[in-house]
Amino acid sequence: MKTKIETIEDLVAERARLKNQITISRLKLTNEFSIIKEELQPARQIVGYAKKLLVNNGNRKSIVGMGLRFGVNALLKNTILYRASWLVRLVVPYIANNVVSNYVAKNDTKILENTVSWIKDKTSNELHKPQKSLIEKALLWVKDVTKEDNRKEIR
Repeated sequence: MKTKIETIEDLVAERARLKNQITISRLKLTNEFSIIKEELQPARQIVGYAKKLLVNNGNRKSIVGMGLRFGVNALLKNTILYRASWLVRLVVPYIANNVVSNYVAKNDTKILENTVSWIKDKTSNELHKPQKSLIEKALLWVKDVTKEDNRKEIR
């Protein structure tokens, strides 16, 4: 809505009115953001808890951390370093665990995003394409091989 400005007082009043509108709009926007934050708080808490549980951020009790430690220890101690000395079997897995844990801690968000997208891709592909059983594949192969057209060509 345009107001007709004819004098300096009208200009000052219009400027004050516009500043007041800006202040009111900022307050409304801030209020709406706080309402949205309150509504999203339970979801944020669940995501935070899941992240603390799954991501190895220095917490030795995280699921990812335990899995990494178990995997690195099993891979190194029982296979690669099977015939190494006891000192090498003690030091190398410790260093490898620290390297892997630090890598996961630095790239935790990227790793979780990649994992979620991979799972999403795998589940969406399986839902769209029905899988044929081995028996069904075998029967279709037998059907293709024993067609009349194939028999005539062979003779």
